[in-house]
Amino acid sequence: MNFELGEVLTQTWQVSWKNKRLWWLGGVLSIFVIAIFPVAFLPMLFPLLAENRRMDLFPLLFIGFVVLSIIFFIILYFVSALSQTAITLGILRAEEKQELSLRDLLQSSLPFFWRVAGLMFLYAAVVTAIMLMMQAIMFVLIIGTLGLGAMCITPLSLLMYPFMFAAVVWMELAMNSIIIDGMTVKDSIRSGWQLIRKNLLAIVLVMVVVYFGVGMVSMIIVLPMMTPFFVAPLALLEGEPNWTILSLSLLCSLAFVPPYAVLTGWAMTFTKSAWVYTYLRLTRSPGAPQLVLQEVSA
Repeated sequence: MNFELGEVLTQTWQVSWKNKRLWWLGGVLSIFVIAIFPVAFLPMLFPLLAENRRMDLFPLLFIGFVVLSIIFFIILYFVSALSQTAITLGILRAEEKQELSLRDLLQSSLPFFWRVAGLMFLYAAVVTAIMLMMQAIMFVLIIGTLGLGAMCITPLSLLMYPFMFAAVVWMELAMNSIIIDGMTVKDSIRSGWQLIRKNLLAIVLVMVVVYFGVGMVSMIIVLPMMTPFFVAPLALLEGEPNWTILSLSLLCSLAFVPPYAVLTGWAMTFTKSAWVYTYLRLTRSPGAPQLVLQEVSA
């Protein structure tokens, strides 16, 4: 195995910092994520409707909330698949000192799009099924033990965090198998599992360093940006909305959108770079060419 953590992190930092054009792809995705907050606030209008005796609007507002949520997540799903593929291709081309064009990257992502989207769908379906199963087990234990089982379930629930990180890493490695080596979804899942099983220590080190580092930086910067979103509901606690608080919250939220998009774009580029270089070091023998452009652009 030709793997050095320091080398991978150094190249990850250099590529992700020098190629800021790739940040745009992650930034666009973050704007779609931000768009969910106005939709999430719609249920807060239900008490206002009740107080003003306008419950005739409740069914319409509820249906609108459900429809908007479904449309939003469908769009977000496809945008995420396209942006992640384009960023990975951009990292590979940056490694080969090629000129990066966002339009060309998006066009080059199309041959991989449905395979990457299928992989992401399987990941979401499996994780959701496991989470629902765990929730069901916890519910049964709590009911069956009259609440005493909650103390035993708490350590078990903490184990879900390593599982979630491991599932994300598996998906990242499988996605690189699709984009770099042109594998099918089935083969990429098998390849990702084999890489984890044979190189567990190296992958765990990358996972801890990358996600802990990016998570700490993001938390320190993002928490102040999120304050206006948490203040906005306070304006709806009384019978009449406090338009001053709502206006200030909206203005502050809009002002923080650009820096949040930049931060998300960098974090996504940095994380994808780390897993691309990890995949290359674990799948290419020492002295062999790290990239084959024909495979990447296929």
